[in-house]
Amino acid sequence: MMRCGYETGYELHPIQRLAAVAAASHWRDAVVNQASTDGWLELVDLDGVVSRVWHYESIDVAEGEPVSLHDQYGVLAVGRALYSVR
Repeated sequence: MMRCGYETGYELHPIQRLAAVAAASHWRDAVVNQASTDGWLELVDLDGVVSRVWHYESIDVAEGEPVSLHDQYGVLAVGRALYSVR
């Protein structure tokens, strides 16, 4: 699949990474409710809010796995890995 550079949902831009790490108050802890092979993830946060995010490649994450979502900068943290999502 052809990559589209630093567009949202594709490669994580270094400035996007730094901004997300610096703005720690915008991270929301969540659990993966559903993961599909086409890059879509359904997440449920601790307040029960459901979010659907997309990354151009499927992310190696299992249903029930804890993740964190940075709403302001569109970054998903799975363990120590960070992904740009839309």
